[in-house]
Amino acid sequence: MSAPLSVLQKAERLQAEARRLNEGEKGEEEARRISERISVLHNQLMSLQRRLRIARSLMAQPAAGDIDLSGLDTGLAAFTRHCEGGGLPPNPAFTRASTAVQKVADRIAQDSQEAWRQWTQAQLAALQMARQAMLSLQDQARAKALHQDLIKNARADVDAAVITLFANAHAELAELLETAPPPPEGLQTLLDRLASGTALLLSDITDEEIALLRRVDLDADLEVRRRRT
Repeated sequence: MSAPLSVLQKAERLQAEARRLNEGEKGEEEARRISERISVLHNQLMSLQRRLRIARSLMAQPAAGDIDLSGLDTGLAAFTRHCEGGGLPPNPAFTRASTAVQKVADRIAQDSQEAWRQWTQAQLAALQMARQAMLSLQDQARAKALHQDLIKNARADVDAAVITLFANAHAELAELLETAPPPPEGLQTLLDRLASGTALLLSDITDEEIALLRRVDLDADLEVRRRRT
């Protein structure tokens, strides 16, 4: 994005030239117009740069998908010609450039948010949460706190800070779970059923499964309510 920003530097020099050549009320008005439009386009380009950093940070994570970063200079070619030709860019040139930059920035932001949702869900699903019950009480508390932070961050708008927080917490939790012995057979399948989001009746859970939850001290994490009739 250094090239588009250099285009703005050229436009700023043209603005200074406008002041020099057009002293008086008309020249000041033209210089003010250019200054305002330069400020708007500069802010949009800085926003695009920030969204590019977020997208690249996300793509740098293990198993993260690609995000389309094409079209970064779309709409700036005509604006560049106005700057290099020695004339002051007219309002339509600014408008076309601003519209194109905003469109690309919005697309990258939307694609990054969707990529973030897919990546975080995959990372959460890969955790062996059934092992949490096999940890010491202190480590169980830490694992639970880390998992809650992961869920919270996965629901947030993606930015560089939240990507780092999620990645660090996930790495710590995965390492902690690896230290636990394998859980009893069938526990992970049962926990996946309970976490699926589909409401289960008490009759859907067998006595053996209830006994299994009690054996690993997970029965206190479940809630049973009578269904309204």
